[in-house]
Amino acid sequence: MKMMPSIEFVYFDLGNILVTFDHQIAITNVASRFGLPADRVEQTLYHSGIQERFEHGHVTGEEFAMFLRSEFGLTESEMPTADVLDACSDMFAPIESMWEPFSRVRDSGIAFGVLSNTCHAHWDWIGKQTWQIAKVSWEIRVLSCEVGSMKPHHGIYEEAEKAAKVPVSSILFLDDKPENVAAAIARGWNAVQCFGGEQAEAALRHFAVIA
Repeated sequence: MKMMPSIEFVYFDLGNILVTFDHQIAITNVASRFGLPADRVEQTLYHSGIQERFEHGHVTGEEFAMFLRSEFGLTESEMPTADVLDACSDMFAPIESMWEPFSRVRDSGIAFGVLSNTCHAHWDWIGKQTWQIAKVSWEIRVLSCEVGSMKPHHGIYEEAEKAAKVPVSSILFLDDKPENVAAAIARGWNAVQCFGGEQAEAALRHFAVIA
């Protein structure tokens, strides 16, 4: 019988593990706030490559907003940077059923961190909310915008391994995308494709992280 690995560190993905998100809400926010056609907003935000560059950390929030203003033909006074970043980021909500299992991991003494493809605008917006998960002090966070690499590229996993400071065989990673999980497993991690709530709790129980 194969022995269950001893988990010393748990990495949580952000989107669909700890919080939900809906790009359509961001599209509607920007379209209504700045009087723009929704289809044009969708194309510019999610099909031009700018969001991916933002999540890679290749552009700043100001450069992101400047790109949108240029595409939409708006001035800075018509489309202030803070407003556009908030409009793009106001699409998240906490997965309430995830708080209890997450709290048990936190209280167990097992080290944990967040490993996410995200941009500074999204991370900062979540951090300003009053949700319980938004108030967590993440001593270890590996964000694509800060390390210049996005899952499933190996670079972000290398940074996560350095930050965890434990053998890769003792890392457990929960993520909603199979390609991200497959990349972690290929590096020797324990990883489960799941969604926050019951599925994530079951994975944590399976690996004996929580009882």
